[in-house]
Amino acid sequence: GVLVTHNFHSKIVAPKDLATYTPLRVGSVSSKLHVPYAGPVQTLELFLSEMFMGVKQVVQDRDDDDEGVDGGPITTFGLQDDQVKVTVGKTRGVATVAWEASPVGDVIADAVVALLMHAQSSTASIRLTSKPCRHPNTSAEEEPTAKKPREDSHQEDSSQNDTTTTTSSTTTASRLRLVCDTLRDQFENVEAVYEGNSGTFEITTDAGLESSSLAGEEKTLICTATLEFDDSTGNNAKIHVECEDKKLATNVQECLRNLAVAAAPLQS
Repeated sequence: GVLVTHNFHSKIVAPKDLATYTPLRVGSVSSKLHVPYAGPVQTLELFLSEMFMGVKQVVQDRDDDDEGVDGGPITTFGLQDDQVKVTVGKTRGVATVAWEASPVGDVIADAVVALLMHAQSSTASIRLTSKPCRHPNTSAEEEPTAKKPREDSHQEDSSQNDTTTTTSSTTTASRLRLVCDTLRDQFENVEAVYEGNSGTFEITTDAGLESSSLAGEEKTLICTATLEFDDSTGNNAKIHVECEDKKLATNVQECLRNLAVAAAPLQS
């Protein structure tokens, strides 16, 4: 009850009887919040059911005056004896959270808002809403042309040695492609030629680090870099860079050296 003191007289009155026995009136504050939500209704239902018990779901049929998005139904979820209501499908990409202001209602509403934001960005929701890709697999970009290694006239090696050689050449080729991709991230025009355990990269750029390197009629610089591994393990690498711009040549050589060290296998 409510303790009411009037003219030095105190009495306890039920909240519903305040208007009858006192000049006081009971009022309430209705709150409504629009939260961005673009996920499906099934995902929201799953997340609400995992957090709250006794979730009531009401689906309104289509109405000419008040129809949902694209003519679909409007779904309303009632939480904690309808203290908080969540409505989806009435406005595209928006969920409406409505509740009567109270200490309990405010806490539940805050939890629902956090759940709405989490329901459309969490890993579980992505797995629930993801669909398999039906597009054909196509290579995004052609790899640089590589010179075919010389075929050995002797074919008396065992199948085990052939497998080892293939694996080693594949590992070396992947390291060289890594170097090429890194250079292409830094420079717009990079041509690469692979031969065995070595790769030659021709870099064409119009931005030199030395002012004298672009003097005259020539407006572009050509920097040629060669990276050669001693063997398929990639432990040792020989780097040679030729360029008129000495500073650019030094930077490219340092970049290749760091890449060679990073790509090398860990020593046991």
